[in-house]
Amino acid sequence: MKPILEEISGLEVLSVKNSGAKNAVIIFHGYGANMHDLFPLIEMWAKPETDFYFPNGILKLEMGAWGGRAWFPIDMQKLQMFMMRGEHRNMDEDVPEGYEATISKLEEFVKEISKNYEKVIIGGFSQGAMCSSHLLMRLEKLTGVILLSGNLVNQKAFTKKGSIPFYQSHGKSDPVLGFAGAERLNKKLNDLGYQGTLDTFEGAHEIPMSVVNNVSSFLDRLIVAK
Repeated sequence: MKPILEEISGLEVLSVKNSGAKNAVIIFHGYGANMHDLFPLIEMWAKPETDFYFPNGILKLEMGAWGGRAWFPIDMQKLQMFMMRGEHRNMDEDVPEGYEATISKLEEFVKEISKNYEKVIIGGFSQGAMCSSHLLMRLEKLTGVILLSGNLVNQKAFTKKGSIPFYQSHGKSDPVLGFAGAERLNKKLNDLGYQGTLDTFEGAHEIPMSVVNNVSSFLDRLIVAK
């Protein structure tokens, strides 16, 4: 599976494409990572007739050998302060700087990709999961959503009812994004009619192999199952 580096709707993207693919999976990385970070998971998530897209974050950060990226800025000083106290910041009402512009850009990006496929699944880790949860409110053509270690943010934007299935996971000892914030996100989505449970694990801000396998099964149900 040889990756292709391309640009779609102004975003740099690593993609893997198959001739005649009918399905697309789009994965958004977390804060400080980039399009290379989650790309290796394609080895375990690859499905028949399915293309994968791993876009680079909009914001450039000075960190790491590859150069970190983000979808929207965060107050690192405040985050570290909460972590040092063993607490978690409640972001339910937060509207991060540039968040609306980011979601609008990602909406355009997903819509452009969706033109070529019958089924489209989006998802991400941490910041990427938070973006995906908001795109769920704005995109009509979605088959499913993957939310890995995200939190509820800007809950006033969660107004659209629907029945799209989602897979959500979160570590019970996550020091970055609290487990309670994941529970509130899960409740918010289910209250609106979306179909998904919260898969918990004994771990921190990570994607354990159990979650990798469960995501693969989730994709099987949406893509492979007739």
